[in-house]
Amino acid sequence: MTCVKYLLMPAVAALPWLAAFAQPTADDCARARDPARCEARQAALKACSEKRGKEKSACLEAAMPPVDCSLSESPGKCEATQKARKACQGKTGKALKQCMRDEQPKKKPRPIRPA
Repeated sequence: MTCVKYLLMPAVAALPWLAAFAQPTADDCARARDPARCEARQAALKACSEKRGKEKSACLEAAMPPVDCSLSESPGKCEATQKARKACQGKTGKALKQCMRDEQPKKKPRPIRPA
């Protein structure tokens, strides 16, 4: 019995902290980089909560607005990713991953500096 008590004690102590890891709420969206997208994401999650698997993924993809690349750290890379997502729309799994790799612009190799 004492073994069980010692095993359960850390779990019970951690319960109040679990709220910190929950989904963001409306007031958290005010602090987000893109508050409108945060609120749209929460609405999409609520609307698609009953669905599972591929059906849920399709619902979330349809409900979410595109990312505002002007708020990104690297707008060029963000726009390239959005373009690739649009080109690969409807694909899933390995086909999606391969399509995203193919659609992303190729990185230029770094020049070799003489030693």
